[in-house]
Amino acid sequence: MKVLVFMKQVADTEARIIISSDQKSLEVENKYVVNFFDEFAVEEAIRIKEALKDVEITVCAFAPQRAVEALRTTIAMGADRAFLIDSTNRETDDPLIVSRVLAGFARKDGFDVILCGRQAMDDESANVGPMVAEFLGIPHVSQVTKLSIAGGGKAEVESEIEGGMRTSEVSLPALFTCQKGLNEPRVPLITGVMKAMKTQIDVLDPASIEIPFGPIGKEASKITVLSYEAPAGRPSVRIMDGASPEEKVQNLVRALKDEAKVL
Repeated sequence: MKVLVFMKQVADTEARIIISSDQKSLEVENKYVVNFFDEFAVEEAIRIKEALKDVEITVCAFAPQRAVEALRTTIAMGADRAFLIDSTNRETDDPLIVSRVLAGFARKDGFDVILCGRQAMDDESANVGPMVAEFLGIPHVSQVTKLSIAGGGKAEVESEIEGGMRTSEVSLPALFTCQKGLNEPRVPLITGVMKAMKTQIDVLDPASIEIPFGPIGKEASKITVLSYEAPAGRPSVRIMDGASPEEKVQNLVRALKDEAKVL
C-alpha cells in the first residue's frame, strides 16, 4: 500500500511577522514548523504502516526550499520518502493552484491513501484536501478523528460534523483530512533524526510534473491580496479604586456615566 501525505510548512506561532509598508506582503521571522494538523496526518500514516506492514509512506510539499527541514522532520518521525515541489516564483496563496500541483504529483507518484491536515494554521482555508480529491476523482472525508483500513480495499472512518460525529465506510483510493484527536503525534527518536539527516530530499520543478487539472501560473490565481492589516490592539484596562466593593462599584458607575458616556 502507498500512503501519500501532503505537508505544509508554516510560520511558528511565536515568529515575528512584519507587514510591508505597502501592506501587500509579509516579512516573517525565520521560524518555521510542520503545520499542526499535518503532524496528525504523518502520525496516522506511520500507524497504518505499523498495522499493515507492507506500506510505503511518501510526504510531499509544494513550498520554498526552506521546507526541506520540515520534510526532514517527517522522515525523522517515520516517513520513507519526501519530495519538495519547489514553489519559488510560483503562486502558493491560492489553494486552487496548490491543489492542482499536489494532485499532479499524486497522479504521477501513485497512491492508495492520501492524508493531510484538516487545514493550514496560516490561511485556515481547509480547501486543498477536498480540491485534490475532486481533481483526482476520489472520495474524501474531512476532519477525521478515527481511521481504520479494513479489508477489501475499504476504510472505516469517524469524522466530526456539526453537532456530532459521523461513521462512514469509504472505498479506496481516498483522501482523508486529519483532525486533532485522531492520534498523538510522536516525538522523533535520535535514530530517526540521524536517518533524516542522511535522507535525500528530492526537489522537483513543477514544470516536470504533468498537471492536467488547469494552469498553475500566477496569472491563473483566483485570489488577489488587497492588503494585510494587524489586528487591533487591546484597549487599556483600568482598575477601579475603592476601600470597599461598594465604593468600587460606585466609582465604576461614575466612570461609565461621566467619562465613557455609556450610561
